Amino acid sequence: MATRSERNVGLGSVAAGIGAMVFALLSGLTTTDGGPDWVGIVTVAAGVVLVATGLFNLFRHGTA
Repeated sequence: MATRSERNVGLGSVAAGIGAMVFALLSGLTTTDGGPDWVGIVTVAAGVVLVATGLFNLFRHGTA
C-alpha cells in the first residue's frame, strides 16, 4: 500500500506542471516580431511531462 507522501508527490507534480503550462501560455508563445518563443514552447512541453509523470505516480500508487 502506498503512503500518503508518495501520492502527494504525484499531486504536486501535476500542480507544478499545470502551473508551468499556464505561466507559459499567459506569457505568450510568440516573440514581439511574430516568431515562435522557444523558451515558452519548451516550458509547455516540460509542463506536459510533469503532468504525465504526476498522473503516473498518482495512479500507480492509487488514489484511495
